[in-house]
Amino acid sequence: MSADKTGSLDTSLVASAAAAVAVLCASASFAGVLADARWLPPALVTVLIVVGAGALGRHLGWPTVGAVAAQLASLLITQTVLFAGSSAVLGVLPGPAAFVELSRLLGGTGELIRTGVPPVPADPPLQALVCLGLGVVALLVDLIAVSIGTPAVTGLVLLCVFAIPASLADRMLPWWSFALGGAGYALLLAAGGHHRRWRRYEEPDRVAYALFGRTTAVVAGTAGVIAVLAGSVFTGVGTEGRLPGSVPEEFGGTDGIGLQPFTSLRGQLNRDRVVELFRVRGLQQDSYLRAMTLRKFDPRTGWQLDGLTQGVDAGAPLPLPEGTTIGRGRPERIEVQPIGYRDPWLPVFGTPVSVTGMGRHWRYDPAAGIVFTQTNQETRPYTQQVIVPDPSPDELRRARGPMPIDPAYVDASGISPQVAQLAQQLTADAPTEFDKAVAVNRYFTDPANGFRYDLSTAPSTGQDALSDFLFRGKRGFCEQYASSMAVLLRSVGIPSRVAVGFTAGYQDGTEQVITTEDAHAWVEAYFPGWGWQTFDPTPLSDGRTALPQFLDTALHPPQAAAPVPGQPLPAPQPGAPVPPAAGVPADQPDVRDVPEQRREPADRGWSVTLLVLVVLLACAGAATPLAVREIRRGQRLQAITEGREGAASTAWREVLDEFRDRGDRPRATDTARQLADRLVADHELDATGADAVKNLVAAVEREWYAPASQPDGTLAETVRTITASLRESAPLDLRSRLFPRSALPPWRS
Repeated sequence: MSADKTGSLDTSLVASAAAAVAVLCASASFAGVLADARWLPPALVTVLIVVGAGALGRHLGWPTVGAVAAQLASLLITQTVLFAGSSAVLGVLPGPAAFVELSRLLGGTGELIRTGVPPVPADPPLQALVCLGLGVVALLVDLIAVSIGTPAVTGLVLLCVFAIPASLADRMLPWWSFALGGAGYALLLAAGGHHRRWRRYEEPDRVAYALFGRTTAVVAGTAGVIAVLAGSVFTGVGTEGRLPGSVPEEFGGTDGIGLQPFTSLRGQLNRDRVVELFRVRGLQQDSYLRAMTLRKFDPRTGWQLDGLTQGVDAGAPLPLPEGTTIGRGRPERIEVQPIGYRDPWLPVFGTPVSVTGMGRHWRYDPAAGIVFTQTNQETRPYTQQVIVPDPSPDELRRARGPMPIDPAYVDASGISPQVAQLAQQLTADAPTEFDKAVAVNRYFTDPANGFRYDLSTAPSTGQDALSDFLFRGKRGFCEQYASSMAVLLRSVGIPSRVAVGFTAGYQDGTEQVITTEDAHAWVEAYFPGWGWQTFDPTPLSDGRTALPQFLDTALHPPQAAAPVPGQPLPAPQPGAPVPPAAGVPADQPDVRDVPEQRREPADRGWSVTLLVLVVLLACAGAATPLAVREIRRGQRLQAITEGREGAASTAWREVLDEFRDRGDRPRATDTARQLADRLVADHELDATGADAVKNLVAAVEREWYAPASQPDGTLAETVRTITASLRESAPLDLRSRLFPRSALPPWRS
């Protein structure tokens, strides 16, 4: 037997090697979603070790179950060494602490995947996830192609490797990743296809001809071309590769807020971490940022995008919205920089006049007021020239005339009689369409009516969701409020639609920052001439509501001026505040109107004193590490200057603390000279500082090994030189200065 093996190759090892190459070639697809190549070395090590463990098991004659068990064990050990070595038993074996560390790493990938916009940095959590996934894929491919002997089936497994990054990326994966994947799969087919005709040991020439001959080259080339073509076709049919709104049912699964508006809107508001989406410059007054509008209402499924047209080129001057003839308003030039936003909808403020900078192939639908794209592209920074309408309440009350808009905006079919009756009751005393809209808006925002903002809606009672919210639950988030108000407006003949987008965010210097917390839905009602105007029935209590002036004035009318002394008070209107009691000056609050919880407690002084003491104690505690470090430094320098016993060792400890403050930890096995050389190199000390460190080490060694020698009188100056050089080459950040690591307990530093 040994004679037959001389100069021959073990064909099972050839098939195993082909399996490893195929997995590594398929892993190239991750280059489309990971911004750097830090994941590649650990992935290479993981795949080779897993496949090598299987090959070793087969070489030793283990059963298939034993070889798979060895591969699983090797995968676990590899993960431990690569990502939890400091917590492993003997640095290699996984223990409880290593499992905790790996769980922490893998647990952190969920939020990175959910909120990150590809390509994302290949941080350790993502490295661990990629290596674990590729390790499992390598095990399956090796098992199917070598142990079971059906390499063609591995194509399904390898396809899954491409499916993951393809589903995360918003553009086509690199073409060469498809070519590599096809070539690797062809090589695996060649090795496995000949495996049944090969003997256990074959001549290298025959193996090389089978793997790299003309037939295999043709198969590999064809597979590569097919893979590139397939990738270019199927990667484009993703979250952004179709006409928005043409077939709404086909747009499920996106993480943007555009395609399944309310599902994704709730996902934005329910994130564990706030994600910054936009930075806005030039916004003069808080206003809503509209991404899309919903026209169709289905009582069973709710509001849907419907009737979106091809529109006009968004790069050209934009027409007024359909049905709008009055273009009066406040002109603004607004710059929007998308940060974590990727979607085929381009959010706009007010009435857009022009939009520039976003790239080509963007369209504007004047009927829906939406800017969108039909192509797969990244959302770039863009500039808007907009008009922010400023009609007065009286102008909207006088709005009359034909309504040149689609009749679908007043479609109230399927709305329950109970809901229609509520709409009639709320608007019975309203003389105009505008007053009716204000009355419906006030119904939701008036605390007396019991509505409460909550991301968790009330449990269903088996009725339709709209009736549940209006008559029983009265609890929900902006979806329920906007949906309900729009339906009520349609019930009384007012054209309405639901808008989805963002509130104005918060101020950061000269910019407005809009995050996932600002995702919002509101109502737009149509008034002849003035077009679509904003209403917001959601009772937000955090100040994020950005009501237009006409609505704010109508909901919160200004108080009447105080009467002239001596004149009789007019009769109070229904719902007006009660006038102050007799004998109480007009400029003083009536005690009856002061809520009990607002009255000042008698012991307010004690509360303030206690608060001041708590703040002082907190400041003192925060300053303790810095104080300890400065006191210790002063004592050491004094001892060094006075030449006390052990002055060189004291100077050495002071220098080591300077390095500890910068994150260095001396190793127990380092000599003073080795440690000094490493610290000088790590922090790139200049020549003066490096010479001072060498002089200090020499003084330390004389003190340790020749205690009878004369003390060095220049130690204090040496320490100052080292410190100055270190502060020049490696300055401390503010946190390290306030909380020096050398003064913190070991478990904190």
